[in-house]
Amino acid sequence: MDVALRDGGLVAQIVQKLENSVDRHAAAMVCRVWNEAVTWEAHKLVLRSRECLPQLLNRFWHVTALDLSYCSNQLEDGDLELAASAFSRLRWLKIGDLDQAQTKLTDAGISHFVKKCSSSPPQSSLLDHVSLTNIPLLRDSCIVALLQGCRALRSLHLHSCMGLGDGALEAIAACQGLQELALKGETRFTPSGLAMLGSGCRELLRLVLELGSLNIDMALEAMAKGCKKLHEIALKFQSAKLAGLVHCSSLQSLAFETYQRGSLDEVLLAIVAANKNLVELSCLSRLVPLSDAAVIGVLVRCPNLRKLHLEAVNLTEAALMCIVHSRTLSDLALGHFMSTGQGGIGLLGLDLKRLSLVHTKGVRDVELQMLIAGNLGVEYLDLQGCAGPSAIGFSSIGSCRHLLSLDLSYTRVDDVSLCAIACGMQNLKHLALVKCEKITNMRVLTRFPGLESLVLDQCPFLTDEGLDHLAQNCIRLSHLSLAFTNVTDIGLENLSKCQMLRSLRVPYCRQVEGEGVVAIANSCGWFHHVVLSHRLRGSLIADVLQDLRCTVCFEVDETALVPFDANMLT
Repeated sequence: MDVALRDGGLVAQIVQKLENSVDRHAAAMVCRVWNEAVTWEAHKLVLRSRECLPQLLNRFWHVTALDLSYCSNQLEDGDLELAASAFSRLRWLKIGDLDQAQTKLTDAGISHFVKKCSSSPPQSSLLDHVSLTNIPLLRDSCIVALLQGCRALRSLHLHSCMGLGDGALEAIAACQGLQELALKGETRFTPSGLAMLGSGCRELLRLVLELGSLNIDMALEAMAKGCKKLHEIALKFQSAKLAGLVHCSSLQSLAFETYQRGSLDEVLLAIVAANKNLVELSCLSRLVPLSDAAVIGVLVRCPNLRKLHLEAVNLTEAALMCIVHSRTLSDLALGHFMSTGQGGIGLLGLDLKRLSLVHTKGVRDVELQMLIAGNLGVEYLDLQGCAGPSAIGFSSIGSCRHLLSLDLSYTRVDDVSLCAIACGMQNLKHLALVKCEKITNMRVLTRFPGLESLVLDQCPFLTDEGLDHLAQNCIRLSHLSLAFTNVTDIGLENLSKCQMLRSLRVPYCRQVEGEGVVAIANSCGWFHHVVLSHRLRGSLIADVLQDLRCTVCFEVDETALVPFDANMLT
């Protein structure tokens, strides 16, 4: 034991075997030698407050990844200059978060960051991944400087940077080594500016576009013709024809989400006909879902499909039978499917790893039992809003002994069926039970001791005493959501026993004033994120939480009469 405490080489070898961040944290508390070994093995630094940066520079100078998206206060240009001068090995950088705009960061700060990073040989930054989110003062000149200084850049994510325009797109188009590009949120981009990407980004492998109402047809055609190595495209749009993608023949993954009214059947069949190596397809056309003929056509043209996600409200048993015979599928999602009760759903025994039947209606107990029996190896199961099955049907889920994530929100699962499920669960990490009104006793949740994430929004059975039992038995719990419940600060103080708790959601909880959240922040060293009711904005509690290095977000609840959910009228 004495050798293990003093021999730095031996300690380093032991630390290398620790993959879990919790175990590494515990090892760092042993002694100084172990602490230094854990520090040296760290490759990524996540900063929760800009005030901590000067204290961490000397200890973590060797890290290759820097995440500044969790900062609870406003970053400044000087912080980036300080980071650039200390972290000379950086390859991965993330700045900003959607919940909090970084209003003090400017072009000058990021430009100086890049300049300092590239001030030593080989006169170019080692950065190959950069993500910038919600930085309103960001301008085109900053992106130009970034791409000129980061010649090794392979991945660029820009999200809700409202000041960026076509000048930034022109600079991106000139970055010939770029392999991954994600553009999201509100910007000043134009359709013709986006089209420039097709002529420059020849090495692009992955493209993500979520630009609201901006017309992306011209850009898609240009990139389909110019980027011959494109493997993955993910789109979210209000209206698009998608016809340009017919010119692309290298796709392996295609995903899109839209609310446009026109049918996409014909163009989708043309796209998959040109991309027969497609292995992942997600078509979430909310207003005009794909027809039976289109789904059958996709399955015939793509024999190697492993992932299929569909809005299935128009799907019939004919298309379902075609899916049944697709033996390569491992990930299937059929949203809003209307079962006839004839056993069609139950025949989907494909030995799936992921299965989602969100808001499916008409499913009988025997169908669910058949479905479970045919997919005993499933790891992720989402039955949110699945109408039809009773407690008898849900009890069969206990046979899925490899299950990691389970969502039974808005269902008729009860205490007995949840106990039956728990009997077979050894590895369940995530459980969601939003508005499960037939559950009456919180003690049933303690039968899932390995839980790391738990969602109990709108659950009437939740009590302060129940939270105490939860904290004592689910010691690995790290993420907890309790929105729209009767929890009080006393119950939240009970949760301070959950030493691993990282984030908590308690908006729309009228009896929470905040003292319980502060108790959690003081007791749980990992705690860093909390969502509160809007009435606490500007309060002393909010200031105290921010002083404790917590990211604090607020949700408006003064006028909320019902939860904001697709089921709020049912």
